[in-house]
Amino acid sequence: MSQPELKPGTILFTDGPTAYEFVMRMDGSHHGERVLLARRRTAQGPGATVVLKCVHLPAKPVAQTQRARARLEEEVQLAEHLRHPGIARVHGLKRVQDTVYAIAECVEGNSLDTLINMVPEHFLRYSESFVLYVGAQVANALAYAHACKDAQGRPLGIVHRAVDFERIWVTWSGQVKLTDFGQALSQLAGRRASTARRLRGDAYYLSPEALLGELVDTRSDLFQLGLVLYEMATGTHPLDPPLAVSSQGARPLTVQEQVLVKAAFKRARAAGLEPSVEELILRAATYTPEDLEPLAAKLSAPLRGPIIKLLQRDPAARYQTAQEAELALRAGLERLGAYGLPEAAEEIADKLAAAGAQLVTAAGGLAPDPTRRHSQDTVSTR
Repeated sequence: MSQPELKPGTILFTDGPTAYEFVMRMDGSHHGERVLLARRRTAQGPGATVVLKCVHLPAKPVAQTQRARARLEEEVQLAEHLRHPGIARVHGLKRVQDTVYAIAECVEGNSLDTLINMVPEHFLRYSESFVLYVGAQVANALAYAHACKDAQGRPLGIVHRAVDFERIWVTWSGQVKLTDFGQALSQLAGRRASTARRLRGDAYYLSPEALLGELVDTRSDLFQLGLVLYEMATGTHPLDPPLAVSSQGARPLTVQEQVLVKAAFKRARAAGLEPSVEELILRAATYTPEDLEPLAAKLSAPLRGPIIKLLQRDPAARYQTAQEAELALRAGLERLGAYGLPEAAEEIADKLAAAGAQLVTAAGGLAPDPTRRHSQDTVSTR
């Protein structure tokens, strides 16, 4: 049974003296969740805007709903251990009648997805300094998450598993935030373990080992970061057809690799993914370190070195920790000159203003306001 359409101003629920007023539904939904933008309201008037991830609980919940609820509860429990300025935090969980809400802060800025799409590729690309700056900040957040422990001092073994353009945000002041640990792997006490090999996240931003259904660790997050940085710098994806890394003439697969590839094809079809994902899987299984050199040839040395290292197919050939990756990215940034919060904020403002002016000229009308773009992955807390 479908849920009624919400109208702006509807009070979703109250929590003590605070009411949560519906503002708008965000782009799409995922994993059986809806994602809403809401405003806190007290007797003193409207307050901060927050993001609500919510799961509706029917009288007889199906397996998908049960998984979505468990995932939401685990995300909130995991967020209790994540206290870092570069990680968007979740406030808590609230159950209201037949719906469970995870309450989170709305990041005051834009996702990388918005920042990149607002600036046409042929017009203005972000500087290599900006790419290195974002990379170093995300690596710093990942280093913290990867090393995080529970209250008893036991490693949580966190792997984000979904480091992509929608989950990396930059505030208007230039601060970078990693959001949405909803797909994270962890050793959280009480976590419902699963041995199922599923494609989690956007297939185009998964590591080779994740695509092939192998075990993943923190180095998988570093590969995903490398993909994001490469695409930011070049406007292209290193494994997406028909680019330079080709499966034609690639090294032959071993028998074990052939089994992994066939199984990965089967999972992709079962998930309803487009046929091109199979080519992506094959490229991920067969590309070599030598294939990366021509792809990164046009990048400057300070950026080229870290990206090639991050994108190695073999996890053992990548940086072994996020801290190591951060140091390399910061070293590259220093070689290009001073760059920090003020420079990042200024570059974002300049690029969006220039892109907006171009759109006005091309369309003969008003440019879109980038502050009105809200993604489903604005999951964060103050």
